[in-house]
Amino acid sequence: MAMTTLTLPTRCDRPAAAALLPELRAAVAAGGVAIDGAEVAHFGQAMLQLLLSARKMLAAQKQPMPVTASPAMQAALATADAEHLLDDGSTR
Repeated sequence: MAMTTLTLPTRCDRPAAAALLPELRAAVAAGGVAIDGAEVAHFGQAMLQLLLSARKMLAAQKQPMPVTASPAMQAALATADAEHLLDDGSTR
């Protein structure tokens, strides 16, 4: 099964999460998703919720969701106590 890589925009706010939802939904249904957040400068709550939900669905399918995060995204995840999103999903 091929893994789909989704690249996050520089600004990950509510509109960005809404725009990503159809692509992410399709990739999760296909069973493999990698998230590229290397260029993220702003990471908001809506995107966090979307990615946590995707991680939960993929975990139920026993599929990983590797995430590459920029320093800004890493800091936002640390603030939200969601750094576990940076593992590939195999440790939770």
